[in-house]
Amino acid sequence: MRPYVDDTWGWDDAEQARMFDRNFDAAGREIVQLDGVDAGMLAVEETEEEIWLASIEIHPRFQGGGLGTAIIRSLMDRGAAAGKPVTLRVLHSNPRARALYERLGFRPFREIETHTYLRADCRQF
Repeated sequence: MRPYVDDTWGWDDAEQARMFDRNFDAAGREIVQLDGVDAGMLAVEETEEEIWLASIEIHPRFQGGGLGTAIIRSLMDRGAAAGKPVTLRVLHSNPRARALYERLGFRPFREIETHTYLRADCRQF
C-alpha cells in the first residue's frame, strides 16, 4: 500500500510505524495463501445490513493473476446468499483497484477527499 499512501498523504516511516502500533489489530484479519505461500491479507466485517470489505491487500508478486478477483467474487456470492450488498472503499490514488471493483459490478455511492466508496448489490448476481 505504500505507493498509494505516499501519493495520498506522503510517506513518513516513523509516522507509519506509530500509526501501525496504535491501530493495527490482527483480529478479524486473514492471511491469504496461494499454493501454501502467503500472498496477501483480507479483513471483512459483516453486519445485518452489509458485508464490508475493510481491506484486501495482495502482494504485488501475486497481483494480476485472478486471486483478488476470486476473493471478491466469493464475498459477492456470500452477499447474494445473505441478501446483502458488499461495500468497500478505495483510495483515489489506486485506479487499478477501482477498475477491478467496477469491472466486478461495484458502483460508487460516496466520495470523500481521499477515497471513493463503492457497493455491489449482490442480490442481482
